[in-house]
Amino acid sequence: MNLWALGLYKRAAAKRQFCIGERESMGRDNGNKGYLGFGIVTVLSVIVFLGIMSLFTGKGLFDTNVYNTYALQADSWRQGRLDLGQDYPWLELAIYNGKYYCSFPPFPSYLLFPLTFLWGSATPDFIFIWIIDLIAAVYLYKMAVKLGLSPENAMLETIFLMLGTNFVFVMIDPSVWFMAQTLCFTLSVLSLYCAVTKKGAAALFFWACSVGCRPMQVVFLPVLLFILYEHIKGKEPKLLWYQRILKHYTWGIPAGVVAVSYMVLNFIRFGNILEFGHNYLPEFIRAEDGQFHINYVGENVKALFRLPEFMEDGRLVINSLGNLNFLLVSPFLLFAIFLLIFAFIKRAYKEVLTGIRIILLSALYLFIVVMHKTMGGWHFGNRYTNDILPWFYPVACMILSRFPSLAKFQVPICIWGICLNVVGTVCVYNGLV
Repeated sequence: MNLWALGLYKRAAAKRQFCIGERESMGRDNGNKGYLGFGIVTVLSVIVFLGIMSLFTGKGLFDTNVYNTYALQADSWRQGRLDLGQDYPWLELAIYNGKYYCSFPPFPSYLLFPLTFLWGSATPDFIFIWIIDLIAAVYLYKMAVKLGLSPENAMLETIFLMLGTNFVFVMIDPSVWFMAQTLCFTLSVLSLYCAVTKKGAAALFFWACSVGCRPMQVVFLPVLLFILYEHIKGKEPKLLWYQRILKHYTWGIPAGVVAVSYMVLNFIRFGNILEFGHNYLPEFIRAEDGQFHINYVGENVKALFRLPEFMEDGRLVINSLGNLNFLLVSPFLLFAIFLLIFAFIKRAYKEVLTGIRIILLSALYLFIVVMHKTMGGWHFGNRYTNDILPWFYPVACMILSRFPSLAKFQVPICIWGICLNVVGTVCVYNGLV
């Protein structure tokens, strides 16, 4: 009798185990569907945002870009010429040995070059920048999920970083200055995603491409190297540190090819492998202290942290040439700092150390920024500081993966960022200030 009862118990236990396994399998399937579903919603949200902003600003999908220096450069290459062939008075051009050149780092022209065979210098720049925006949205979402966030929180993080920060101002306009920053943002996201997913060659390649948009991105190389080294160390614990590096030296080859292309192009045009042309802008040639100088730091630090001004009736003063505190226009950074403080209190020291590295490198980046003469020129907010945003993103995701309940606290901050940047962007692009 006892044996018979034992047999029944075993059969019932096996049946329960089968049901549990079936439910877990269904849960995994539903999770995959949720992952894809929230990813689609994320991308659709960015598309809707871009569409509405185009209505508010007149930056339509099929508009013509008059500040198309990169397309002009790419089309000149197609014609077998490194200079632009003539002056375009409304553009910021480098003048060297009596010829006119693009004064910005060249990588965006690499991507536009094949398009010139169909459109010449009238490339579809607005479509191009929308595609770049959507690529950023896809890989921010994928990175967040890879780092352990739920699809819901991954969607929220992506929307916050893209639509609740000063990135809004540059992401809707393919003018030469903003195309470079938007492309740099997306390439930084791609490099971080590849580093997180252990694709070393691709991570360094995309980083090198981002340097060809914004040269100061070079300061963030240690972040990628640290992430990649941690992966190697975990996979090959018995090797010495230099043996691990030597084993993976080929990861640097694609990035090296890109870097060499910059240096060759710079040398042929300006006789200096590090000169992209900006120093030969008339405004910097005439400037007593040039493009970068320590004398600019005092005023630019004030611009970096400038508090908003208000009219007598309480309305915010929006200025197209006056920088606004970068923490106010990009409150994602404030949320990331809050997460780091919380992680420190909870003794999540690995995430805190990673965050400290990002902060130190960002401080170095900002120090270089405040030595620049213009600090961004015509814009709303503090657009030069947009370049540090992607690097705070994986740190925020890592902390939220450990403490997911904190995600809800970013909602009011995200709304603040969206509202401030939408209003400021619409006012500046419509000339209402």
